[in-house]
Amino acid sequence: MPGGGEEETEETSTTLSKDKRENSMRTFTWRELSRLNSRHNAHVAYRGKVYDVSGFVARHPGGVDQILLGAGHDITKVFESYHKEEIVNVLEKFYVGELVDNEMPVFPKTSEFYITLKKRVDNYFKSNNIDPKVDYWMFVRYAAFLTLTFTSWYCLILFHSSWVLGLFFSLMWGFFSALVAMTYTHDSSHFAVTHRPWVWKLVGSVHDFYHGASILAWTYQHVLGHHPFTNIDGADPDIVTAAAEVPDIRRIKWNQHWLPRYFYQHIYVPMLYCFLGIKIRLQDFYILFTLRNSNIRVNPPTTTQWLMFLCGKMFYLTIRFIIPYQFMPLTSLLLYNGIAEMAVSYWLALIFQTSHVISEVEWPK
Repeated sequence: MPGGGEEETEETSTTLSKDKRENSMRTFTWRELSRLNSRHNAHVAYRGKVYDVSGFVARHPGGVDQILLGAGHDITKVFESYHKEEIVNVLEKFYVGELVDNEMPVFPKTSEFYITLKKRVDNYFKSNNIDPKVDYWMFVRYAAFLTLTFTSWYCLILFHSSWVLGLFFSLMWGFFSALVAMTYTHDSSHFAVTHRPWVWKLVGSVHDFYHGASILAWTYQHVLGHHPFTNIDGADPDIVTAAAEVPDIRRIKWNQHWLPRYFYQHIYVPMLYCFLGIKIRLQDFYILFTLRNSNIRVNPPTTTQWLMFLCGKMFYLTIRFIIPYQFMPLTSLLLYNGIAEMAVSYWLALIFQTSHVISEVEWPK
């Protein structure tokens, strides 16, 4: 046919060009990928492919900090959770190679059920003119919880000489502090407070400055660890226990070796949960200095993130100890702080444990 040879030539040329492009692409091990985690050299992996998003960092609609959170990591599950299906086409512009091995568990391709469900949820919000990230009652709750928290703190200082009122306001202080953690901290770590990254950062800073715990460390644990790998032993940092050869203080997984003392853990473990807050604040230092939270790698913090971390710890100590000490004796200060700390820690631990490690939950393998 006239022109048939020409068509064949074009097709052959295109195939050769594609083969040449594919052959020129690099292969990356996960260890090599892990080192490409800075703003000026940011690579991510998605479904076995590696993308150099360095030139896109400043233009990322979800904010610089958010895209750098995943730099050097396989972001497959996180990407699919926070983006619409068609956004993957944006990634293709930055393709540079293939990932040849994996650091963390790999999941099958997203099912049609999940894709359909996600579209239906999006359509529900659109058809009802609802913005899932903007709810003004949410801001009313934020204001109410923080106001009640500081009111309890102020009343504790004011009525510290009364043991009855001191005990009451200590418990209220702890209770409302837990509500602040379950709203400010949790919502901001999921980037769920409006569509503006600076708002997420502002709301999340409450975790650093009020709770004295790092929002950066929490986001890595919760968003890059717990949600993508829920209850997967060796991947979910929320269910980490001691190594097999070192029996843990508690038994929360079926694969843990059973010891007689676990028969009484319903008695002693709840008491240990009262120290959850202290554990988290101290663990922050380990996470940010070792750049690891269990099996989850943490990228080196920026100067701004280090300043927030350190200033947050100092501000926490100021409102928790230094200011109250000007108005009450040391014994009262330690007692009331201890009660408030136990209240917030136990309240949060109860939520965490009943949501994740009760007998009925599944343990994927």
